[in-house]
Amino acid sequence: MRSTWMSRAGVAAAALALAAAAPASAAEKEAAPAAPGSPRTLQGYVEQEKAFYDHLKKNHPIFKYEKDGRLVGKYTISDREEEFVEFGGGKAYAEKTGDHASITYRLGQESILDLPNKFVGSKKCGECHPAQYEKWKRSRHNLVVRFPDEMVETKDLTRPQFGEAPILPPGITPDAVYAIIGTPRTKYGFLDAWLVRGTYHVEGGLLRDGTGTLVAGGNQHSRTWAESLTPEVAKQIATWVPGFPTKLEEFGDNGSKTWGLTSYGSKNRKSMMFQPATAYCEVCHSFKFDFKSQEELIQALGKPEELRKHTINKGISCEECHGAGAHLMGARASASSNCERCHQRFVWNADEAAKDPRQAFNAYFKSRCPSCGTEGSQAYYTAHWESGMTCSTCHDPHEVTANDWRERVTVPGLKKECQDCHQAQASMFVHNDVHGANKCSSCHMPSMMSCENFGTIQYTDVAGFDTQRTSHIFKILVDPKAKTLDPPPGKDRNWKEGAWRLAKKDGKPFVDLMWACGRTSWGDDDLESAGGCHSPTRSELSKDLHFTNQQQIYDRLMGWQGPVKQGVAEAKRLLEAARPAIARAKLPPAKLGQATLMANQAQSILDTVAADGSSGVHAPRYTIEKVKEAQVLAQGALDVVGAKAPRKVSMR
Repeated sequence: MRSTWMSRAGVAAAALALAAAAPASAAEKEAAPAAPGSPRTLQGYVEQEKAFYDHLKKNHPIFKYEKDGRLVGKYTISDREEEFVEFGGGKAYAEKTGDHASITYRLGQESILDLPNKFVGSKKCGECHPAQYEKWKRSRHNLVVRFPDEMVETKDLTRPQFGEAPILPPGITPDAVYAIIGTPRTKYGFLDAWLVRGTYHVEGGLLRDGTGTLVAGGNQHSRTWAESLTPEVAKQIATWVPGFPTKLEEFGDNGSKTWGLTSYGSKNRKSMMFQPATAYCEVCHSFKFDFKSQEELIQALGKPEELRKHTINKGISCEECHGAGAHLMGARASASSNCERCHQRFVWNADEAAKDPRQAFNAYFKSRCPSCGTEGSQAYYTAHWESGMTCSTCHDPHEVTANDWRERVTVPGLKKECQDCHQAQASMFVHNDVHGANKCSSCHMPSMMSCENFGTIQYTDVAGFDTQRTSHIFKILVDPKAKTLDPPPGKDRNWKEGAWRLAKKDGKPFVDLMWACGRTSWGDDDLESAGGCHSPTRSELSKDLHFTNQQQIYDRLMGWQGPVKQGVAEAKRLLEAARPAIARAKLPPAKLGQATLMANQAQSILDTVAADGSSGVHAPRYTIEKVKEAQVLAQGALDVVGAKAPRKVSMR
């Protein structure tokens, strides 16, 4: 990294001092795009932001509030150098390897600062690709960035929604924001009129007027907290999860003065990030303008109507993946970006890299649950990924939401289901009279990921409660103690001050039994359709099937797997005696044929049970019946040839 890269300390000092910015007319000189044909560099991404940032430091209202002594909480500067270069272990990675890398974020081909651009808008794409366009238009990819007047789920963004909390926090009105970020599935945040992430609210006044006091936190509507995690539900959880918060003041740094408004990118009344969209939001919650220059964009900051008028794309639009203008502008690649840009967020930990250089990276965590956007980094070390599976193997990228986008859960449009590849397991599961109405993902892909970094309600050992996004780990580990999520080395399981990690066994992550069977979530479509499964808070089953700890689940599974494993061992013992006895027998062909057929049928059953691999979990009663049938067949083969098996050895 050259010395021309912005100094973090220098940026912060400049902001605090309200240093004079470079004239807006110099924007293009300060952040000129790479010469045609030359590659975009990480350094180029960082330097591109300077003129934009300089203008914000001089004109954003937060600095006026600070100057007037009307600011509650401290702010920290968050720019592209922090997010793209230092974040996710990037700084330590550079110190160790000498290489700078954007570890957590895959950067888009073009930024909102690349002006002029060749974007034509998704509607133009739809003229020739109506089937794909209509799928996309109904999806949440299209709706993650919306203007205030497009919020069809409510007529007033300042009134309570899904409980006591409004979509916009106190003091923030629709005419003071550029767009709302989010959908009814999980949360709502906002980008203010200066394209800065809303990590604050205003008390005793309005942001648009510059009145009142600007306060850190209390900035994001959480549907789970507002609608589902009511005080009554919180008290019920506290009966089996000691220490679970039941009062507003107990939500601490994640809370606010309103039940359902979280502090995200901030700590309640303590601190907040000053984070322009150029350094964070636009990577995944994308939008593009048709301004002819950076200077035009900068002059429009603070004028939300002007910004909206010049918005040509918003959301995860066609051109975010296929490139600006796509083939209409001469692009030859089918996609210049892919799912990994937003769904493969990594972190680099020095101790993991030292332990195994081939597995130096882990999924990115903000607190105790995996962060949103880590589906790909969770899957990266799984057998699925290693065998060549990618996101688009199963997912239809144009139909990420097959159900109504207004619902609490997401049901994705899939090109492949689990049973298309796992046919042995599917053939067994059709006989399941316990969980037969469930899907593979009901157990193997629990909602585990946090969209809100709501650490106060993250109790990972009991698989709850800040859980909105589906995990992509797949393999369930049947173990009474092993946990999917672990604190860093040297920290105990009550540690809350930083990021946890995905645990691994034999180099691969796994789903523990509590997450598979006993999790509590309000954003899990499988849990919704299955009556809350075995959650002590959500389950519709009898109380003896409400699991509050992993040992209970393990004991239940052993009740299924134990007899199956013992039965398989007995059938194998009988077959091992039958095969040589048949070979030695001096009997008529019909008798030999009968014995051979019975032995082969027994072996076929054992092969089916082995291929399924669940030792009865996929179909408990059916599996044990088939194993007993294998024993009868093997014993029958012995009887036909007049032989006996060795004395049975008891199993311990």
